[in-house]
Amino acid sequence: MSEFTIGDWIEIRGVTAESHKRHNGKRGCIHGKAFTSQEGQAWDVKISDPATSSIVLFESEMQLIDWNVDKGAGTPDGEAGEAIISPIHYTGFTNGAEVIDLAEHLNFNRGCAVKYLCRAGRKDDELEDLLKALYYIKREIARMEVAS
Repeated sequence: MSEFTIGDWIEIRGVTAESHKRHNGKRGCIHGKAFTSQEGQAWDVKISDPATSSIVLFESEMQLIDWNVDKGAGTPDGEAGEAIISPIHYTGFTNGAEVIDLAEHLNFNRGCAVKYLCRAGRKDDELEDLLKALYYIKREIARMEVAS
């Protein structure tokens, strides 16, 4: 069984394909299974790159950095179950919005900050989620300062 499931956050490592080498070191979220080949399972990964919204990566090209849901929440073949598609700590807002509807339109740092701010007090440790949001906000500020 794969260590990866839909909804996991990964860092791209060791990509050798010329078309994707520039993505090494970037982070993204697994959004689905792409295919299985001799090289193993390939996944569709959304990344925070304005030029490329998603790429297909093999497991050997990814390193797990965070998961959003209980590993047992998906079905045995890795397809998304209800807990992955709409986890309760990311839904239930009075306007019907889901965190992913907002976060997927932001870059990685901003999307993560929104994710942790929205789930604070709804899953696990509220203070820890707020500190995680602050971490990504500080990373985004640093990125912007370097870019300007």
